[in-house]
Amino acid sequence: MKPLLNRQSSLLKNLMREAELYQALLEVGQQCLPSELKAHLVGVGFEKNVLILQIDNNIWATQLRFFEPTILTVYQENFPHLELNRTHIKVLPIGEAPRVKRKVKTHPSQEDALEMQTLAGQVESKGLQAALLKLSLRANEDDSEER
Repeated sequence: MKPLLNRQSSLLKNLMREAELYQALLEVGQQCLPSELKAHLVGVGFEKNVLILQIDNNIWATQLRFFEPTILTVYQENFPHLELNRTHIKVLPIGEAPRVKRKVKTHPSQEDALEMQTLAGQVESKGLQAALLKLSLRANEDDSEER
């Protein structure tokens, strides 16, 4: 058990070290930007010889394009072993929470209610009978709301 825990601990340490590295890389990029743009640069990565800049919105991506040459130069100077020769901007929208769709409560028609009551009389399952009868009562609720 102890070797397993030690292995998990070393994996966690490696993960923490990697997170600290990416945070430091992000801070290098943010230092090249004006204050209003810094917060919108949310990540930095590398893929082959490409510096990947992750931004949170298309509008800010347009602004970031003006600073691409400066940022690339800074990374080329600080990390020459990566041999970066171009940049790529990825938009990672951090949007608002999805809106909850309101469910519209519908009532069965009188015809549907009668059909459910008839079907409830033919069904063997007591639970299904009760559900059909309860649902058929909603037609009467609809009538009382209209009055």
